[in-house]
Amino acid sequence: GAAVRDIHRGCRKALHEYLTIEPVMNAAEEQAVTVGADFDPAAIRLIGNVNGSPPFQGVLKHHGWRARAVQLPVLPAARDDASVLSPAEVEIP
Repeated sequence: GAAVRDIHRGCRKALHEYLTIEPVMNAAEEQAVTVGADFDPAAIRLIGNVNGSPPFQGVLKHHGWRARAVQLPVLPAARDDASVLSPAEVEIP
């Protein structure tokens, strides 16, 4: 459990460092919501007993996440191996 918490902390730090994220839907989870006819199926997944056509009435189970902004680091031009995601670190005493 402790090891996983450290991994989650590292992932959270990386996300906040490079991405500005925001909820897809601003309602609270378990709140009643209406999904309009113009909804984006890539942003909102309808689950359960989906029949008919929009607007749909339902309960928000997860508000989803979207990247509002992405600020990735600039890679050095002299980089030879583009498959390296993060270089190894060696501390020299």
